[in-house]
This record gives sequence, structure tokens and C-alpha cells, in this order.
Amino acid sequence: MNIVLTLDYELFFGRRTGSVEACIVAPTDALTCIAKAKRVNLVFFVDVAYIAALRREMHKDAQLQKDHDQICRHIEQLAREGHEIQLHIHSHWEDCSWSSNGWQMDTRRYRLHDFDEADIARLACSYVSILRELAGPDHAYVYRAGGWVVQPFAKIRQALLAAGVRIDSTVFAGGQAEGNEHLFDFRSARRGNAWRFDNDPCSPDAGGDFIEVPIASIDVPPSFYWRFALHKKMGGSDTKAFGDGNAIGPSRSDLMKKMLRTTSSVVSMDGYKSTLMETAYQQYRKAGIADFVVIGHPKALSPFSLKHLDHFLDSDKARHVRTYSIYH
Repeated sequence: MNIVLTLDYELFFGRRTGSVEACIVAPTDALTCIAKAKRVNLVFFVDVAYIAALRREMHKDAQLQKDHDQICRHIEQLAREGHEIQLHIHSHWEDCSWSSNGWQMDTRRYRLHDFDEADIARLACSYVSILRELAGPDHAYVYRAGGWVVQPFAKIRQALLAAGVRIDSTVFAGGQAEGNEHLFDFRSARRGNAWRFDNDPCSPDAGGDFIEVPIASIDVPPSFYWRFALHKKMGGSDTKAFGDGNAIGPSRSDLMKKMLRTTSSVVSMDGYKSTLMETAYQQYRKAGIADFVVIGHPKALSPFSLKHLDHFLDSDKARHVRTYSIYH
């Protein structure tokens, strides 16, 4: 089995974005210590629109210059250590500005699809250029949509091709969300190995220009989320996430679905969800599925979840950890 350990490298997008140190650098460094001990490489989907926003706004405040330089040096270091740097876009950063009160978050254009096709093409090429400038020419060939909003793919298809991106890793079987920011429907996607596609990442097309390497998913009953809530309330310091910001939460309807009926979730190394990794892995192995992509977010990691990841990566699994280079 090919195990791919991926991280969405980003700040929060709620009332408080959090700091670069607490949300990104410190938890990433704690994670790469485990990776080094296990001799595995990770994949970081860098929210490059944030770097572009720093470059646009850093003349306003010395702290932004410091944040920019720290992020850039960190990405360069990760690439030198053998980790992959890939493309992640939270396009609302194009509309955010810095003031004396911090980042003024404007998420009205949270979805890349909220831009016209000419702007999408311009942004994709400029973002890929930034990442390759920092990590090298062999990076930034895989895309993961911010908030999983990759549909309708046809609107972004040509922009990704022009930027040299031919792999997507956004879809997770059974996934669905109907919020203002998060809006996607992956219920038609299969739970299986990577496939080729053209205009719809949920629909295999042997002659398509793209490859979908789906994130692993698992069916989760409501009882899990009730335990999750109790874990957050009663779990102690080890369960506290490293990040110091506020997330954009799920819509009320999406939250009620999770609390009342079985839903599909990504297989994640974040927080309490890390307890599902082993169960999901065994399900995929029993089904004969060769591709097992795990997602995480440095800002949402905790000492608790890092312990679970360390335990999950026993000697047998560590030997099968790969990066997207095997699909490229």
C-alpha cells in the first residue's frame, strides 16, 4: 500500500488567523521530528495565496516582513529535507488586507471559482511560480483546493494545465458540504485507487489529462462526534491544538448531519480524528486499495494526535510512505 502523509500548511480564516509560529512553524517542526525518526517524507500543500498577500501588504508592518521571511525560509528548509511542496489555494487572501488590528479577513471570494477564468489563470501561474521559486522546479505539480471546493472543475481545468499541474488530491469518497464557504459533493466518487479524469475529478476517464489521487475516507457514526466533543472539553493539555486562531466552522446543516447520522470523513492526523487512522488503514488494506492518503493541518495537530501518528507509523507502515512523485 502507498501511504501519503499530507498537510495543508495554512493559518486560520476565522476572527483570529493565529500566528505563523503557533499555527505553522512549531507544529510542523514537531511533526518533521517524527518524520525524520521514521525516515519518511511528508507532503505540504502550502496556502501560497497567503504568501502573495504578505508580499502585497508587508510594507505596512515589520511583523509581516518577519512572517514572510520565516515562512519562506521554512518552506526552503522543508524542501531541502526531502519533503514535497504542493499547491494549495485559499483565494480569499486576494481580498484581505492588514490594519493595526491585524488581518481583515474577507471570505466572500473563498472559492477560487468566485474569480473569473482570466484571474484564475493568472493566480494559478503566479502561485506555482512562487512555490517553485522557494522549493525548486520539481515541486508544485499537485493541487488541493481550499476547503475541498474543486467543483466545477471545468472552470479551473485550463488554468491548472497552463501552470503545469496535472494531479489533484482533493476528493474524498462520500464527502459533501453545503456551507457558504465549503461547497462540494463527492458522493459519486469511488473509494479506491488513483484514477485519470478530465472535467470531473469524481468521474474516471482513462483518456483524461489529470490524475485524481483521492484522500482516504471513512464512514463515521454520530457517536464519534459526541466523543470528539467530550474529548475537546475534558481531554487536558495534550488534546489542545497547537494553533492559536479560530476556524471557519461547518454550516449548521452540516454539523447536524454529523451529529445525527453516519457521514463520510477524511482520514486525518488532526486532533481526535487521528484515532481513526488505524481503523481506516485496515479497511483499505482489507479491500485491496493501494492508495491511502492521510490529510492533516499543522494548526490542528496536538500532542495527542502526534502520539497517535507516531504509533501509527510502525516499522511496516513507514516502509510504505510515499510522495506524489510515484504518480507524477
